[in-house]
Amino acid sequence: MSEDPYAQVARQAADIAVAAADKVTEAACRSSSVNTARLDKAAHAAHNEAVNAERYAGWAEEETASAPQGVRANYAAMAVDAAVRAQLAAGVETTATGLRSRLNRPLTPEERAERESAARRDEAREEEEARAATGMDSHNRALVESNRWWAESLVSDLAWTAGHLRVLEAAESDRLYWRNRQAWKAKRPGVPEGGSKISREKTAALYKARFLVAARRADGTRVITLSPMGKVSLELVRLYPQGLYDNDRAAYEARFARSRSWLTREERKTAARRLTQLDRHVFRRYRRPVTLVEQEVRAQEEAAGRWEDDGGYCPGVEPQSPAADATATPAADPVPSPATAPKSRLLLRRLFGPRTAPPAAHDIRNVIRRPQRTLTPDELKVVHSTALLNLQGALIMGIVDPVPNPSPMPETDGAWVREHVWPDHLTRTEARYPWGFLRWSTCELGTCWNCLAKRCDLCAHRQQGGPYVDKNSTWIYGHRGQVVATQILRPGGEPCVWWCRCPCAKDGARPPTAKRRGAKSRAEATVQPPDSEPSSDHPPAPPRPGPAPSADPVQAALF
Repeated sequence: MSEDPYAQVARQAADIAVAAADKVTEAACRSSSVNTARLDKAAHAAHNEAVNAERYAGWAEEETASAPQGVRANYAAMAVDAAVRAQLAAGVETTATGLRSRLNRPLTPEERAERESAARRDEAREEEEARAATGMDSHNRALVESNRWWAESLVSDLAWTAGHLRVLEAAESDRLYWRNRQAWKAKRPGVPEGGSKISREKTAALYKARFLVAARRADGTRVITLSPMGKVSLELVRLYPQGLYDNDRAAYEARFARSRSWLTREERKTAARRLTQLDRHVFRRYRRPVTLVEQEVRAQEEAAGRWEDDGGYCPGVEPQSPAADATATPAADPVPSPATAPKSRLLLRRLFGPRTAPPAAHDIRNVIRRPQRTLTPDELKVVHSTALLNLQGALIMGIVDPVPNPSPMPETDGAWVREHVWPDHLTRTEARYPWGFLRWSTCELGTCWNCLAKRCDLCAHRQQGGPYVDKNSTWIYGHRGQVVATQILRPGGEPCVWWCRCPCAKDGARPPTAKRRGAKSRAEATVQPPDSEPSSDHPPAPPRPGPAPSADPVQAALF
């Protein structure tokens, strides 16, 4: 018998089970015809448990030299359980339960350490086998299972067919384009020419549901690609292709059945012709699994970025030299070490490479004084038709008469982007103001509200002590309007400044103004001496305005 305690307990349990089976078999042989059936059934049950106990004991003895203690303890516990069941089937005293106390004894530190090491080795072996089979770690494998669960519950709700899947796959391969009111699948990726026709109706339906986005080219061709929601939907469909419908008729009937029951039949038909969007909660919570190869590539890129950020050689970026004495002899230019960062990371090198101090031209006082915009009569009509509350907001923000910067995008293309790409809530906000709301940068703002009312002594920038300096960043929105990132507009450090377009002075002594109503004495009003010449920098104070008119005269008087 082996000297291992677990193997000893397993062997004792097997002997007890065999003895119980022998005892009940002997009783069955001596029994009368009345008890034969019952004893035969008990003998068969005890014999099966005895065979199991023998098998577990044999495994415990065979694995003594190589298997960890945890495995041997499990074999011994199973042998003891089989012995207890054999005694219960034989109807004898269950003495095998006393063996369990020997198995539950406190482990020594060496046994505990060996058991933990065995468990870690088993987990490492299982993880290695799973990584070799899937190419992913445990976290991303869990993501795959979670995404598969989402796919099983949501793909059928999209009510797609295999034709919708082919359209998305063509857009993913950068081969889908639209020309002459027809969708085409190009022969080569990135070359929107030739190829074969693809379903026009399905492409238009996916585009209207915002699974696809389009970019217009100079020749009128629109190159169609996947939107973020389209990418997620395509991955979900690939995880559960069984959720696709066999034909368009079945998909239409499924959409019709899920339409709102209180609508009329014609309204339900119209709703069934449109594709439903992916559930927004699923879209926000969806995470794409990352393979081990992709993780390695990403780690190399991050390592290259950290290397550049720590002061490595960056081609195209002048190194920052320490301050030296003017009389000192300049040292020879050091020879840069070969760059180990990939050449494709040029943008990252320029963003994170060492920079010199921003030049004096970036001072907020050195503002480019572009001329003030004068609205045409037609533009004045647009301003006058604005709601009064929105007009007040536009006056405060300086977007009643904005001065746009030069842009490589024509205004027609910009209008198309705002109409077809922007989310609906951004479009509604944009339409409330005379010339839009979100399209203007800080340096494009026009004249402040006081200067438009001829109260230059109350200029907004005079009141706040200088120009308004922006935070030099903006928000990037997702396809549903949620903020997904912050974009740094000028990594060189240049500020974005609003300087009122009015040519009046913004600093120095405030121009004299008329006595405000409620003052104690007119003598206290600050006036210039009669023999002094008016300053060219400060225009004379305008006359005091009369009582406030109604809303329409206010809008007309501001221009």
